[in-house]
Amino acid sequence: EGDEEILPRKDYESLDYDRCINEPYLEVLESLDRKKARKYEAVTWIMVFAIGVCTGLVGLFIDFFVRLFSQLKFNLVQSSVDDCSEKGCLALSLLELLGVNLIFVFFASLLILIQPVAVGSGIPEIKCYLNGVKVPGVVRLQTLVCKALGVVFSVAGGLFVGKEGPMIHSGAVVGA
Repeated sequence: EGDEEILPRKDYESLDYDRCINEPYLEVLESLDRKKARKYEAVTWIMVFAIGVCTGLVGLFIDFFVRLFSQLKFNLVQSSVDDCSEKGCLALSLLELLGVNLIFVFFASLLILIQPVAVGSGIPEIKCYLNGVKVPGVVRLQTLVCKALGVVFSVAGGLFVGKEGPMIHSGAVVGA
């Protein structure tokens, strides 16, 4: 039983990222005049800037909605605590907080059914992708939306998760 061969999954495939540097490619590079070379470099930097801005906007979206949902949750519970402190029903306020957190976490878990690759931080998947392993669906727009909304609902629901790892995955999706 210990000698069983582990077969690779059929939906993962290795990518070839070796730069093809050959004589015709070098001739094309050498044939570019200074103006075209500068234009190519400017377009490259503009794309890098645009990717950075879009990734920053995804982070801004996440921070804004985490803050909004957390504020709504705490305002709801605060009003319940204010009402119940005189009546002696503070346990209901705690149950209300638990219920709101469970609803947020439930929404976050539903997003995983839509796009399973959006689970976790996404850093291992991106490292695999950059090392040449094609992970299905890792850089799709649907993955970005599920990842961002999942982080919003998870953090607003009180789970001990960070936004840093998912931001790396989100930046990779924006860059792809």
